Amino acid sequence: MTQNAGQTVAVLGAGGGVGRQVVHQLIQAGDTVRALVRQQEQADALEALGAVPVLGDLSGDWDAVLDGAAAVIWAAGAGTSGQFQQIDGDALMRVTDRLSAGGPRRLIVVSSMGVDRPEQMPPFLSAVLRVKAVSDAYVQASGLEFTIVRPGGLTNEAGTGQVAVGLPAPRGMISREDVASVVVACLRDDSSVGKTFEVVAGTDPIQEALGRV
Repeated sequence: MTQNAGQTVAVLGAGGGVGRQVVHQLIQAGDTVRALVRQQEQADALEALGAVPVLGDLSGDWDAVLDGAAAVIWAAGAGTSGQFQQIDGDALMRVTDRLSAGGPRRLIVVSSMGVDRPEQMPPFLSAVLRVKAVSDAYVQASGLEFTIVRPGGLTNEAGTGQVAVGLPAPRGMISREDVASVVVACLRDDSSVGKTFEVVAGTDPIQEALGRV
């Protein structure tokens, strides 16, 4: 379904770089955002943005964040902790099972470029990409209304609103702000349901690029 502004959206991994940008953009658009975070400091920062913070842990108790939500955005990741299997793998599959059993049905996953070809990516990424390959495939087989967005290398530069998409897309970088803009655009566009694609900085306006996925 198309998720119009003004709905409740659950954001998992809301304390991360992409997650915070997603929260900000959704709130600016008029959505209610339930934001899952692990630390009170993160909760306070997101509440200041206008989100409804929900303290929880993807390895434990987290599903209160789904209360009233019409869609879920997965922006979580193990990052430098090295807990790839626990977070990028097991936790995403648990979330998928929970949504399959009780909804909501709409799930957008922020994954990574190179999931389908880890041997071509920098060696330090190979472990997490192999884990993500399994959990991405699990989402794809779930029957949920999924979209999987696989960004290239992430930067903290200001977004340009212009991207290149494909499967594969050219190797490249993209700002966290632009990744969030792509995610929010997918949320509004039901033609993105069932799609998996890579995205990097480019020259096409986001909506135009998504129309070619």
